[in-house]
Amino acid sequence: MPIEAVIAALSAAVLHAVWNALVKGGGDPLLDLALVWGGSAVLALFALPFVALPVAAAWPYLLLTLFVHMPYGLLLAAAYRAGSLSHVYTVARGSPPLLVALATAALGETLLPGQYLGIAIISFGILLTGFAPHAPLRATLLALCVALTIATYSVLDGLGARASGEPIGYAAWFFVLMGATFAGIVAAWRGPGALAAYAGTNWRRAAIGGPAGALGYGLVLWAMSFAPVAGVSALRETSVAVAAFIGWMFMGDPMSKRRIAGAMLVLAGALVLKLA
Repeated sequence: MPIEAVIAALSAAVLHAVWNALVKGGGDPLLDLALVWGGSAVLALFALPFVALPVAAAWPYLLLTLFVHMPYGLLLAAAYRAGSLSHVYTVARGSPPLLVALATAALGETLLPGQYLGIAIISFGILLTGFAPHAPLRATLLALCVALTIATYSVLDGLGARASGEPIGYAAWFFVLMGATFAGIVAAWRGPGALAAYAGTNWRRAAIGGPAGALGYGLVLWAMSFAPVAGVSALRETSVAVAAFIGWMFMGDPMSKRRIAGAMLVLAGALVLKLA
């Protein structure tokens, strides 16, 4: 794992935890997610004149990941309505690293044994950090569904970023299309007036979460363009440790010895992954 990819993935982890906390901490996760992704789309729109258009080979991946992100967003909002930030985020982000490692291995991207060990340690540490055995079953099942969409779009993103030759341009076009599409779905579902009224009083979530989401996604795609997709995906999921801290500090989630031990395992796994 090149040091640049490690730094990019860890930075993206912090940014990812921040925008997820904003979505969970708002009054309506679905509308909050539409605002955050809409904020990312506005930022990406201003960037379009300065980035390259993805090549033709990248567009199938871009459109497929756009398609997968729609159920991802709807399921994520439903999961946050059903459960706590720490639990939902943990289950949703703890499973994909191993799934991505298996998927990319099937596609021909093999890792060293030590790298697989690092990914396994990160995944175990993530689940130890925030999994709540007595959490509502609905929240757990929804979070597992979210995990499947995350694993799917992570593989698509890695392939698309490499095919595009210009991961930042790929990310910019993706966010413009995703923000507009998801906002359209939410507006049709809840009514355009409801989304506009909510945005009028909660625009700060878009102002903070939008740039965090866009920058974090761009960093991950850039890292995936030259580093192992499974490794980058695993490092990004260290965001669970950050989310657990945010949940403890600002949302009343408990911080037990188990969660502290899990966070330490996540960091140990990241170190193993880097040194392998």
